[in-house]
Amino acid sequence: MKRRRLTRLAKMALHVAEPLNGEGQLATVFASQHGEVGQTVDMLDRLLAGEAVSPTRFSQSVHNFASGSYGIHFSNTQASTSIAAGSDTLLMALIEGQSQLSADQDVLVVYMDEPVPARFLTPAEPQQPAMALALRLSLSASTRLLARACEAPADHPPLTSVPWQVLRMLNSAAGGVVMQQERQRYHWSVSR
Repeated sequence: MKRRRLTRLAKMALHVAEPLNGEGQLATVFASQHGEVGQTVDMLDRLLAGEAVSPTRFSQSVHNFASGSYGIHFSNTQASTSIAAGSDTLLMALIEGQSQLSADQDVLVVYMDEPVPARFLTPAEPQQPAMALALRLSLSASTRLLARACEAPADHPPLTSVPWQVLRMLNSAAGGVVMQQERQRYHWSVSR
């Protein structure tokens, strides 16, 4: 019954988060540049058409829906934060997660986004596919993901999705890439 009430985006987030839960409860940081944009746009279209919108649909459109769903589904009572920061969303979520780390407390960071309706994209913006990425941050982790501000030219166009590039880096050999984000260029790198 609980699963039926989840949106596609929340299902994606919980699907990638579950394998990283481990034993015990984790503080969480949920991040999404656009949140439940599909739910929100559909709800606004219905309002413009003079149709009623259900309270359930509204509750599914808020930015912390996935975070709240995670807490309910996994009976997690630890602190949870929801982040939205434009193209810097993943970086800000990782900074927030790092700020909560301690020797005896790992932090689960979950990034998720779904495609933005085409009518909201400019001709220069590529449509990004849906994605969900979960990272368990730990002070004892052997893999390090670093992001440092830099002045070097970007390796990818400014509109390339940072989370997709980070995911590619994490799935390949150690290396790095410079990406233009909303206000700054960052050199992202992975070391193992």
